[in-house]
Amino acid sequence: MRVQSALLLLILCTIILTGCDSDKISRLEKQNQELQAQIQKQEAAADLDLQAKCSKDAKTFFVEGWRRDKNTTLLEYMNHYNKKENKCFIFVEYHYDSDFAGPNGVSWTNDMTVYDVYENVKYGYFAENHISYYKPTIRTSDEVISCEFLDKKCTSIQEFNFFARPYMNN
Repeated sequence: MRVQSALLLLILCTIILTGCDSDKISRLEKQNQELQAQIQKQEAAADLDLQAKCSKDAKTFFVEGWRRDKNTTLLEYMNHYNKKENKCFIFVEYHYDSDFAGPNGVSWTNDMTVYDVYENVKYGYFAENHISYYKPTIRTSDEVISCEFLDKKCTSIQEFNFFARPYMNN
């Protein structure tokens, strides 16, 4: 009888302790989920702060580096805080009238540049002339002057944009 009582007491204690452990595990899992949600909120707020800082600093970078003049037809920029690189990038596109066509046509140049705003490092540069002649016959031509991104040479605007995309989209 003593053995049965001791065995019954042992089983009862095991059940009680197991029940307590399962409640404790449930509470700990719930606390873990709450902490993870709080960390995600803090990370999202930090990301928004970095994006806002990048936007402000890119605007300053742009205003200090580029000016419109009478030949400017387009001067725009976009910025992007790249979380993976932990860098702020700016993509500047500048179109301006040029004199390559002479009196028998019109011409313009497209310059595009990607910079790291904080390091003031040029990552890529693209320049292309567009020429249209009206006399004696109508004809057009496009000529890539320069196309490079970091240590890579390119031959077209499509290639340049392909190289720039990972820096402006991550």
